[in-house]
Amino acid sequence: MHYLRILILGISFLNILNAENLSYMSSSYQIGTVFMRPLNTNKLLQGASILQGYEVNPKNDWAYSRYYFFIDYGNVLFNNDSTLQANMFTYGVGGDFMVAYAKNPINRWAFFFGLQLAANTWILNNKVKDLVVNTWDSLKDFNFHNTYFRAIGKFGVQFRTIVLYHKVDVEIGMKIFLTPERRSLFERSFLFFVSHSWHF
Repeated sequence: MHYLRILILGISFLNILNAENLSYMSSSYQIGTVFMRPLNTNKLLQGASILQGYEVNPKNDWAYSRYYFFIDYGNVLFNNDSTLQANMFTYGVGGDFMVAYAKNPINRWAFFFGLQLAANTWILNNKVKDLVVNTWDSLKDFNFHNTYFRAIGKFGVQFRTIVLYHKVDVEIGMKIFLTPERRSLFERSFLFFVSHSWHF
């Protein structure tokens, strides 16, 4: 019985190592600047992102791709003396080309670059101290009046290992906004992100 248990665990581990196509979910912290046209200045914007995707690697090769849909959230205050804030929602689809340059299953590194096609919606309201109420106000006021198309370039580096028989990624990267928001009161040009992904 003891040997059977070891055999089953060994087969499970090998199946993970040889997996080719994987679903995954990712969350990230993002920080960047936003140009605020009413103030003619740049402000710091912080936020988060969630992503659901599928990694395609039919030959378990060093070069492969992944596809996903995502939603980003960001928040910026007009100034320290005001409660007026801008909330940003970016939502769409994307794809990345991955190049792995170290294929050790528990110490794997890869470069990635890709493109996201998304809508970017800005919402203005007043910040309140209660985080739950503040978040609800942002969602409640959501509409498509201040929505703009964005093409976004994305690149970075990925570290992958195995935790509890699941592949886990940590990524550091940058997004560059390729299309302008000329009619918007606000415009992002770039951001940096740190993300964590869990494969299943």
